[in-house]
Amino acid sequence: MSERDQALTTLRRRGVLDALVWAQRSAYGQVRQDYNPEGGHKQSWIGFSGHTYLIDRLDRVFQCGDYAAPRGEGPIGRDVLAAGITDEDFRTMPHLPAGTVVRHDFNGSPGWSADGWRWLLTSYRFGEVHRIRWPEHRKTKQLVARQPHDDGGLFPLTTLTTVPVQPTLILAHAMDPETVESELFLGRSRWNPDGGDAWVWCEDLLAQPPARTTWSEPHLPIAAADPTVPDADVALRRAVGGPRAIGDA
Repeated sequence: MSERDQALTTLRRRGVLDALVWAQRSAYGQVRQDYNPEGGHKQSWIGFSGHTYLIDRLDRVFQCGDYAAPRGEGPIGRDVLAAGITDEDFRTMPHLPAGTVVRHDFNGSPGWSADGWRWLLTSYRFGEVHRIRWPEHRKTKQLVARQPHDDGGLFPLTTLTTVPVQPTLILAHAMDPETVESELFLGRSRWNPDGGDAWVWCEDLLAQPPARTTWSEPHLPIAAADPTVPDADVALRRAVGGPRAIGDA
């Protein structure tokens, strides 16, 4: 089984892909509601707002971050999860047991982890997901793009050892400022100083059929990542020139 199939099968089975799609639709529903191009909102506002709302929705649906229950207490109340979002968003929110996904930030960039797979966020210009230039992003996204892999990329697993200790994917999101159509992709980023494709593989999550998420599946929560144990460092030269994506951290 390829890495792509392994990651998507695992995350789909646990209900995580449904939760990612829900979080995107709720977050960008609020972006569209707030968006006011006549009042001065530009592409940068879309990227920043989408990034901010998406962090909130991911923490909300996974009951972590600001929505994590205090230690020793039961699951957080439904009233807390429902606060600040529409009734429709709350009604359609997937029900994942707390602990299915945990926060797992990397170098200060918000991240989430489930069953051995971590993902970080990035925004980009709508329609240009395959043209993202990782050398123009901040160090964290450069490190992720330079992870070794066995899917035909630049760095096979046998050549590098100093990389993030957990396989890290990118959840890429965008909205067209004219049509307000949105996109959401999950995949393994590819280091592309050659100007080639930005991905080893990526999946259009909004094109996927929804799976059934249920409370009745057997579940053992995974342990939260220890924030005192850093990922392995990689020495990189600072990228020269080029704009950074809004919402990149």
